[in-house]
Amino acid sequence: MSPTVIRFLEDVIYRRKDPLAGVIGAVLVGLSGIYKAAIWVYLLPFELGFRRREQLTRPVISVGNITVGGTGKSPMVQYLCRGLNRRGLMPAVLSYGYGGSLNGKFGIVSDREAMLLTPGAAGDEPAMLAASLPGVPVLVCKDRLVSGEAAIKELKAEVLVLDDGFQVWKLDRDLDIVLINGSNPFDNGHTLPAGRLREPLSALRRADCFVATGKWEPEEIKDMISQVPADARSAPLFFARFQPTGLVSVGGSSDIALSEVAGKKVLGLCSIANPASFEQMLAGLGVNLVACERFPDHHAYTPRDIADVNSSAIESSAELIVTTDKDAIKLDAHQLAIPVYSLRIRAEMDDETGFWGLVISRVGIDAA
Repeated sequence: MSPTVIRFLEDVIYRRKDPLAGVIGAVLVGLSGIYKAAIWVYLLPFELGFRRREQLTRPVISVGNITVGGTGKSPMVQYLCRGLNRRGLMPAVLSYGYGGSLNGKFGIVSDREAMLLTPGAAGDEPAMLAASLPGVPVLVCKDRLVSGEAAIKELKAEVLVLDDGFQVWKLDRDLDIVLINGSNPFDNGHTLPAGRLREPLSALRRADCFVATGKWEPEEIKDMISQVPADARSAPLFFARFQPTGLVSVGGSSDIALSEVAGKKVLGLCSIANPASFEQMLAGLGVNLVACERFPDHHAYTPRDIADVNSSAIESSAELIVTTDKDAIKLDAHQLAIPVYSLRIRAEMDDETGFWGLVISRVGIDAA
């Protein structure tokens, strides 16, 4: 997409002074009102008690957000599953499977022993989670009750972790973790399609805790808290940063330390919701970021895409390509002109004791 088109879309979304953008923006705000009304109508029977949320027989933890775009849900799911494992519990991940050919149908991506579905079938995020969490089953299905029951009965899961679960309205959960981008919490305050909110801010009343992610400053957090509905501010607020831990070879056998890429000419390649955050992380490693190739979130790479990336790498004299774990799972089948590495990241919580005290108390299982 050209810079001119991007600037125009930003004018529309943020209601800048361009006359045409103002007219289109006003129309989108009207559509946003219809969108909010539709959500209200859907949720009203739950609020009035005429419809009950379905329950699973094991504890359910949801990791989600209220905005469209990346807030670090996958690293948080990894962090939770690894922490539950260390505490002697057996989690399973329940995902929708966006971008996969199953398209919301049931599938077991991995059991406790092996990968069972390809990224093309399961979707890139479930496949990445399965590859990065050996021993943790990952299942996909639009209906999380179906995948949750299978995880409990067939795979003996003790805790279910919903990946991107805040808008899974039909399923009850024991803990709702809402991730918020610390540097841009709620965008322009409008719901889709006039802004990036999936729901009105009043939905944050459902949250059991908030986790601010990304780069955040104290003043930005104060501003974020001021926008949260007053009756939702009692939920605990934690802070998480995503730290790079290493570079893993894609399709090869030689991994390298972060210190080894400082000063090298790097092409950044990703198909994620928030590419800027990935590129900023690369720049923070001290690399010479000579080119960046961005594709839409969940994009399935074609031979033409790979040819374009190879051309960009050669033209920019890049020494290596660095991508995300989510992209690496899709690039393994393609031939790139230069070595490709995925950047591994790890979530670090500011208050491990407080966070895990909340998790274990809600899960209701005695774990050390």
